[in-house]
Amino acid sequence: MNGKNRRPTGRADQPPAKPRSKPKHPVLRHTARGVLLAVGSACGFGVAFGVGYVASMLRGLPKVNAATFVNNSAASVVYDDQGRVIGQFAGDGDRQPIASLNQVSPYLVQAFVAAEDKTFFTNMGINPMAMARAFVQDLLGHRIESGASTITQQTVKLAVFPEQERTLKRKIQEIALAVEVSHVLSKDEILTDYMNWVYMGRMGTDTVYGVKRASEILFGKEPNELSLAQAALLAALPNNPSYFSPYQFPQHALMRQHYILDQMLANHMISKQAYDAAYREDVLKTLKPPPMTGLPAHPYLLLDEVKPLVIQDLVRAGVYDNAQEAESALPVAGLKIYTTIDLQMQQDVERVLSNNQLFAGTDKTYRLPNGKTATDLYEAGFAIVDNHTGAVLAVGGGRDYLRDAIDHADIPRQPGSSIKPLLDYGPAIDTGLITAASEMYDAPTRFPGAANQPPYEPHDDEPDFAGLMTARVALYESRNVPAIDVLSVLTPQVGFSYLSKLGLGPGATTWLGQPTVVADDEHHLAAAIGGLDNGVTVLQMTSAYSTFANQGVWHQSYLIRQITDASGRVLYQVDPATHQVYSPQTAYIITNMLHDVVYHPGGTATAVGARFPGQWISGKTGTTDSLGDGWFIGYTQDYTAGIWMGYNNHEPIDPSNYNLKFTLWSDIMAPILATHPAKTPWPVPPGIVFRTVSSTSGLLPTPLSKAFGGTETDPFVQGTEPTSYDDVAVQAKYTIVGGKKVLATTRTPASDVEVGTFIKLPTARIVDWEHKIPNGLTADTPYLLPSALDPRGGAPLDAGTAPNLTNPAQLQAPTGLFGYYDGAEVWLGWNSVPGASQYIVYRAAGLDKPYRKIGTSTSTSFVDPSPPQGTSVVYYEVIASSNLSLSMPSRAIAVPLLPPGGTGSNETESNAPNTPNAADELNSSLAEGLP
Repeated sequence: MNGKNRRPTGRADQPPAKPRSKPKHPVLRHTARGVLLAVGSACGFGVAFGVGYVASMLRGLPKVNAATFVNNSAASVVYDDQGRVIGQFAGDGDRQPIASLNQVSPYLVQAFVAAEDKTFFTNMGINPMAMARAFVQDLLGHRIESGASTITQQTVKLAVFPEQERTLKRKIQEIALAVEVSHVLSKDEILTDYMNWVYMGRMGTDTVYGVKRASEILFGKEPNELSLAQAALLAALPNNPSYFSPYQFPQHALMRQHYILDQMLANHMISKQAYDAAYREDVLKTLKPPPMTGLPAHPYLLLDEVKPLVIQDLVRAGVYDNAQEAESALPVAGLKIYTTIDLQMQQDVERVLSNNQLFAGTDKTYRLPNGKTATDLYEAGFAIVDNHTGAVLAVGGGRDYLRDAIDHADIPRQPGSSIKPLLDYGPAIDTGLITAASEMYDAPTRFPGAANQPPYEPHDDEPDFAGLMTARVALYESRNVPAIDVLSVLTPQVGFSYLSKLGLGPGATTWLGQPTVVADDEHHLAAAIGGLDNGVTVLQMTSAYSTFANQGVWHQSYLIRQITDASGRVLYQVDPATHQVYSPQTAYIITNMLHDVVYHPGGTATAVGARFPGQWISGKTGTTDSLGDGWFIGYTQDYTAGIWMGYNNHEPIDPSNYNLKFTLWSDIMAPILATHPAKTPWPVPPGIVFRTVSSTSGLLPTPLSKAFGGTETDPFVQGTEPTSYDDVAVQAKYTIVGGKKVLATTRTPASDVEVGTFIKLPTARIVDWEHKIPNGLTADTPYLLPSALDPRGGAPLDAGTAPNLTNPAQLQAPTGLFGYYDGAEVWLGWNSVPGASQYIVYRAAGLDKPYRKIGTSTSTSFVDPSPPQGTSVVYYEVIASSNLSLSMPSRAIAVPLLPPGGTGSNETESNAPNTPNAADELNSSLAEGLP
């Protein structure tokens, strides 16, 4: 063979390649001895297999010559779930070949030899001793601590076997060809080819092969101008281009560079003086910014999601020994990569996230440690998952890859309150600790601190505490203290055991291997509201939430369905894990509660509900301290979509921009929900019953329940539904002494006794009552039942009585209520109720206005001296009272405020003539849920 066979370099100014030496032997003549020696040394097979076995392995062995190392690679193509091409990993990448070693620094030659193959210039293309050592290490420790492949073998693998299969036959063929190549080409030629073929990693937006282009990008130099320190850093990359990337992981790269310098000194390639100078050189400061041009379509998806997952899958499937080999093969092996991506959905996500008009005025400037300033984008990460399979349908890594190449769908950020359904409420309902109606007390709370640590006193985002509420209200209002109370009683260990089944247990990582949830998170109650050491990713949270939509079954999310080689042979097939995490009943109850987050007026995501009225969307928001992170994960029966928004440098989100997450989520989901509307109610699993309960006590409502929040209808696991009536809203006789309400006693003058409705805290039922700070102020404090007695002494007349609706002696509701307006006052009358000691009169200024107590009477009549002005009709009802119980309210009446002699009657009984259905409607509403 002569120089005529040498491939063109692509550079007219490069010197011609020096002639290549001619082959001295045919392939099988001089490979059998080398192969047998290598196989015998490495595997211990010896002569047992014999020449015949080796010869059978060598059948079909490719022929090698100088032309072999001309690039004959093929791009690996990526497809969506319908077989449409998403993109490809370029077959040749960014490669600028060198013609000979004269074009590189001698330091670079020495660095590669020291790092990859110390016997390169003396071996026969393989290193039998190194192979034997690797075999023993694998046999004894199931891991290889030292490399066995020579530079010649690596060159053959890169050029001849780009798919780099891990089979014994392929390994033997690789060994045989390495021996053959060492006879066909000179050592300088082999090393030249290696330096042209070797994969140097992704630098910015370029996929880089060969030392020439890598040197130009990293240092802005030709490779023959490299210093010793730079040459050692460049030689560090091929061992693992991702892990040793000086742009992504500079300390990793520096560690590998130091190792190479150590090897060069130990092998007498450099002097101690040169070694010391290179070791001290701040080589990272000589790096140039990476190129940010030549992006593929869908860069976040292809470069930050598909690529790392394909590499992992191929290594786990045993196709490649390590990530470096898999990454090197991607652009040259002609693989076919079939993903779960829906290309239309992917385009919808990218269209919205790249709409700069939506982000106008949101960028922030921050100061770097060196005093300079930089711009931080208000960023977003997004993911959509198929609930029924776990397939990832679309991913949004960010707004603009050229301005911010961080994949925000796969970086850990603290989840805030979005963790509550997964870690707190879901496990607590599943274990029977609480129901959707369990009493929570959002009040000042104190947990003792660990050794030498202050106590932990959690608080809400709001400045005050809301007081007594059900778990449903606590969740849709996103109150922090109740969530922490739940996890405190449940224990973080139980809560995190559920997260583990969702792929979020300690040890979870991003797709790139960065830690998310860690063991230390289990030791902090702040985890209940998202206080995790590292945080979680959008992809992880979206996958976890899909469990609620899928009857409690979690399907491990996946993006790569299948990988085949160029011939169609399957190299990898997905086999996702599946777990029943929550019972179907728990999943439904959480979903039912999270529907209120989106559609209840008090929910935290009503902006989404307003955009999609009448649809069955459930979801949860999340916010971290100082508005550092904003989350929303929403789901229908078919899809779960999650979004995170924030700044890389953790600047606080401006309140005026905080709700942009709802706009983005809705804009992305609008075309999806147009074609797949969520109009069908969530299916109710067997074993679920519904009850209307007091939204304060969680028990069956009484006539007093409306005084403090009204009612809600909750689903319960059958057997956990309440059977007793509200005992939190009570009536008591009180008086005012020194401006404070105290309980009236037998010594309180009758004229001073008032009857009021109060909150009587159910301390035995409140979740985690033991950690409440005594007498902590809440919004309920003014309405709490007085504990002090009238200082004039005597026994209390009434220490707080709830209506006894199960007592056969329950008072009957007053009947025959009538009223008329005399031009100044409203006169009311009704029939006497047996057993009643007094009657309580309520008034409402309008049909939809709340009823308020206006007075009491011990007779069957009452005069309202000052009916409200500005309305034509006033509504009244009366409740009978005794020391033991309260009645249901009377039938409401509507009294027209007409002057004497005006048109129509000014007296009404049971109903107002001009509003014939008003009282019926009101009375029906009051009686809802009562027997």
